[in-house]
Amino acid sequence: MSKRKLSDLGPWASDNFAKTVNTSSTVGVDSDLPDVVRFLAGVAKLIRRRLAEAGDSADPSMPAVFLLMPNAHVNKLHVNLTRIPMLNNGLTVVNGRLWFVSPVPVMGSYVELKDCDDDKLFRIVSEDLELGNVPAVIYDPRTKAREIRFYENGLDAPEICESISMAASDVALERIFEVINRIHERTLITPDAQQLEGKLWCDNTKHWPVKNAERVIQLYLYAGLTAAFLNCTVRAEQNNVSGRLDLEIEESDPIDRSIFVRHALLELKVLRSFGSTGDIFSEKYNLDWVESGVNQAASYRKERGARASALCCFDMRKENSGEECFTHVSDLAQQLKVALRVWFLYATSKQYRDAVVSEAKSW
Repeated sequence: MSKRKLSDLGPWASDNFAKTVNTSSTVGVDSDLPDVVRFLAGVAKLIRRRLAEAGDSADPSMPAVFLLMPNAHVNKLHVNLTRIPMLNNGLTVVNGRLWFVSPVPVMGSYVELKDCDDDKLFRIVSEDLELGNVPAVIYDPRTKAREIRFYENGLDAPEICESISMAASDVALERIFEVINRIHERTLITPDAQQLEGKLWCDNTKHWPVKNAERVIQLYLYAGLTAAFLNCTVRAEQNNVSGRLDLEIEESDPIDRSIFVRHALLELKVLRSFGSTGDIFSEKYNLDWVESGVNQAASYRKERGARASALCCFDMRKENSGEECFTHVSDLAQQLKVALRVWFLYATSKQYRDAVVSEAKSW
């Protein structure tokens, strides 16, 4: 079965990305995420809350189908719907029903799914309602593995889906770095990988990054981490006494929202050879920038009570020096318990290809 990976940031529709990159508001609100990402994360949390409230055996052993279909559009279907104003409180049966919800599924409307096989279920959506192009999530309680299936292109394309585990989140730093690795490989590593509205180079032939490169990278990571850790909430631009942190990943108890764990804080830094207008950034500037990032990550972790913190550097300089940018802070980072990672961004696809060939020759 062909699968589209969420980590390729497909949900970043161009208009959403352009609006978010150019807005002056803070990134830390859910409305800054694309609708499909909010929809997917919201449905996952809704199901998790229902399972915590009622257990596995309380609901019918039939799939629950959720369509990203706000109320204004649902009213045009001319079908008999039942409205649930507080769908996300975990008290409502979700299985055996076809749900119509907004990007934030606080409320929803449904029709009962009578006994039908899986093919009939897909045909109801695609043929009877003609909504096969609407993004959909299916939760199937009949399987041992708790997972949801995400159909970004709708049920008209059943082969294009992403199976996502509903098990407890693995939010260790290494897992976070794996997600960032995929985001880097698919959307950051070269200019051609980046979306038109999310470009990171002002003039890549001169190695001039855009002025707001940190913010653009933050947005890529914000969406990618949200899609990867559906049981968690990713927050950005959180104000603290010690400053404003870049990204925070926290997880609330599905029943008691006052109980939560702050898994990790991520401080993001971009290393530059030049500014967006050609200003030269010295080696000392970049070294000081890295050291300040270590201190920020440690301070924010202590103030927020997070389990872990990391400095994530995105190197947009002319030469790739790998982890040499951390040599002068390795002892400090170890003392302050701040993990260090760096990702290099190539200014051109040719530069990237040359690096790949050079590495292959050294094997």
